[in-house]
Amino acid sequence: MISSASIGYANAARTLASLSQQRATGELTISSDNRYWNLYFFHGRLVYGTGNFHRMRRWQRSLRQQGAKLPDFSLPTDEPWEYHLLSQQVTQNRLSIAQAQAVIKFSLREVLFSLVSHPIMTSDWYSIERFALKDNAALSLLLSSAQVEQALQEAQQLWQQWKAMELGALSPSRSPLLRASAMDSQESPPLPDKLNPFLTGQHTLWDIACQAQRSVTSITRFLLPWVQQGTIALEEIPDLPLPKQNLPASSGNVARKTRPVIACVDDSPTVGQVLAAILEPAGYRVVTIHEPLTGIATLVKHKPDLIFLDLMMPDTSGYNLCNFLHKTPVFQNTPIIILTSQDGLLDRTRARLVGASDFLTKPPDPQALIALVQSYLGAVIPKPL
Repeated sequence: MISSASIGYANAARTLASLSQQRATGELTISSDNRYWNLYFFHGRLVYGTGNFHRMRRWQRSLRQQGAKLPDFSLPTDEPWEYHLLSQQVTQNRLSIAQAQAVIKFSLREVLFSLVSHPIMTSDWYSIERFALKDNAALSLLLSSAQVEQALQEAQQLWQQWKAMELGALSPSRSPLLRASAMDSQESPPLPDKLNPFLTGQHTLWDIACQAQRSVTSITRFLLPWVQQGTIALEEIPDLPLPKQNLPASSGNVARKTRPVIACVDDSPTVGQVLAAILEPAGYRVVTIHEPLTGIATLVKHKPDLIFLDLMMPDTSGYNLCNFLHKTPVFQNTPIIILTSQDGLLDRTRARLVGASDFLTKPPDPQALIALVQSYLGAVIPKPL
C-alpha cells in the first residue's frame, strides 16, 4: 500500500505514469468523504476505472455512447464486474474489441473528471492479483499509458471548461428538476418542450448529455439561466439498481427458494432484532451473535452466506474479527459487511484493508439494506405464511 496523498491533475498524472513505469499490478483506490474510485492495473496497463457513486448510471452511459447492447446479465462476482462483462462479450463475439475498449475509455474519462475536480482526496495502492488474463481478447482491452494520459488530459480540459463557466460548485452528477411552483410562472422564458422528459429528477446532467450526444458543459450552459432563476433545481438522485449477482448453479439464476443464512455480530441485541425484522420477511434467516469471541463456534456451525459485523465491541474490534474471518478458509469467500455508526473515510479504508466487502451505516434504511443483501445473495422467494 502506498501512503495517502492529495489528488489533483498533477498528482494524478504523476501517479498514473509511475504505476505504468513500474509495470504495477493492483488497485489504486482514491477516496473523498463517502465516495471512492478504483483504478485497476495489470502489469502497468489500465484494466478499468470505476467507483461506488452512480456506478450503474456510468455503465449504462458508456454502453449507450458506443451503441453497445448487452443481453440481460447477472453480476459477476469478480471486480471490476464491468470489465469482466466486456471481456465475456468480446470472447463471444457480441462486442468488437474497439467497442469494448471505447466503453472502458468513456468510463475512465468520467472517473478521472471526478478526480481532477476534487481538490483534496486520498489515495492508497493495493498490490492485489485480481486478474489472470490468458486470452488475447482480454489482453487487447487493456489501455496503454498513452491512452490513459489522453483520457486524463480530456478530463482536465472538461474540468477547465466547467470552471470557466463558474460551475465549480455544481456537479454533473446532479439531476435537473423543474420546480412545480415555476411551471406557471410568467417571469422565466419558456423551456423547450423536448426538455420536459429530462426535467423529472430521474436523469443526471451526465445522462442528459449522453442521450443528447452533446457535451455536459453545453447541456449545463443551456440550462443554467433557468437554474439561476430558480425555475430548475439540481438535485442529488440515487444510482440505478444493480443487476442481480451471479449465483452458484445450485441456487438457480432467478430467485432462491432456500433461505440464506445471515449472521449479525453485534454486542447490541437491538441491532440483531432490527436486521431480523427487515430481512426475515424478505426470505432470509438471521442468526444473532452478541459475544464475538465466543461466537466463532456459532458462525462455524451455521456457515452463514453473509455476515454483518459491528466495528466497536467490548472484547475485540470489528477490524480484527473481519481480518480473522477473511483469513479463515471456511469464511474466505463469505461477504462481510461492516455495520456501524462510524461512517468516516478512515473507517471505510481500514475496513477495506482487512477484507470487508461493503459498508452500511446504522440505523440501516430497510430498502437499502435489502437491496445490498440481494446484490450479494440474490432475491429469495419467501415461504407463504
